[in-house]
Amino acid sequence: MVKIQAENFENRNIFEIEDNNEAEGGSLIRIPDEFGPNPSSGSATTTFNLPTGNYEVRLGYLDESDGQSPINITIGNTDLPTLTLDNDGDSFVNEQISSTVFINNGDEITINGTRDRQEYARIDFIEFIPLDENLIAVDDTATTQQNTEVNIDVLENDTDLDGNSTLTIVTDANNGTAVVDDNGTAGDFSDDSVIYTPEDGFSGPDSFTYELSNGLTTQTATVDIDVTPVDENSLIAVDDTTTTEENTAVTIDVLQNDTDIDGNGTVTILNDPSNGTAVVDDNGTAEDFTDDSVIYTPDNGFSGADSFTYELSNGLLTKTATVDIDVTAAVDENSLIAVNDTATTEENTAVTIDVLQNDTDVDGNGTVTILNDASNGTAVVDDNGTAEDSTDDSVIYTPDDGF
Repeated sequence: MVKIQAENFENRNIFEIEDNNEAEGGSLIRIPDEFGPNPSSGSATTTFNLPTGNYEVRLGYLDESDGQSPINITIGNTDLPTLTLDNDGDSFVNEQISSTVFINNGDEITINGTRDRQEYARIDFIEFIPLDENLIAVDDTATTQQNTEVNIDVLENDTDLDGNSTLTIVTDANNGTAVVDDNGTAGDFSDDSVIYTPEDGFSGPDSFTYELSNGLTTQTATVDIDVTPVDENSLIAVDDTTTTEENTAVTIDVLQNDTDIDGNGTVTILNDPSNGTAVVDDNGTAEDFTDDSVIYTPDNGFSGADSFTYELSNGLLTKTATVDIDVTAAVDENSLIAVNDTATTEENTAVTIDVLQNDTDVDGNGTVTILNDASNGTAVVDDNGTAEDSTDDSVIYTPDDGF
């Protein structure tokens, strides 16, 4: 409740301040003696500076005689019921004028009093008692996924007739944090909300309590949050293997064997290869992660085994996988050379031709195959009885009979 002392009214007409031991603050206002015994009226005004809402209105006054002094109070555009100061005896009275009246912040309050004989219309204060319906905080519920914050509009089901109540967290969440967000408007409380962030890895029920206060009334409410677990199988990164030649880049579709149910997982290189570079390629679609790949480029002249690690993350889950690359040595054109041969044989006589004796085969694993058969005979590869060893192969040429 708030009392406005009558002596603090800004504009007084006829009413004057009187020190009086019966007054709550030591002073009150009255219509003085100089206006004689006949009825005379006075007025006083002030501004209502409390939050907008519904209030019970009471008047504190001093009744001294048997005269009757009508008091009329107007608040904004509302005329309250007339109160007649006619209490038996010399006593201080606190009397209800209205059980409920809606008052806006900034409304003008006007008191009109009439003196009757020796009843001086002594007024001490006007009392405003805010009603509970001015401010109501209602419990809320919210749902969010594991590792995901949620913005909760706790005010949307609350009642705040003045619209300037402040929001405060009074009991924090047990398994997370609750922080008031002023939405970038520090002086406007009507758009405030609460950001709840669960602890990393937590899932299950959680709650916090907030307080709503307009300076006169305070209300509390509880917010229950259901933090749902994330399906670990909704994001899976699987190891990959690929092959490329020395000095040759290769594009690796690392996602083709991965699982990303939401399709929003981003690829990031965690550990670079030791003998090359790995770069994520967005395929020209920066906002579409589903077609991303990795371009691996071996160091110049490198051949052998290399690898790198990538991370797949959708904001809730993070998975990693390794890509193994086999970089094969480039082919030396001079490592395998076939040289033309000549041979002589007699009619009807086969001849074994050592076609490899003037050829070059650095690795020693070259195989001999007849591409174009002889026009007047047959040519057959002879493995010399060592099928697995091609280094001793030769060709047996047999001319046609009589050629």
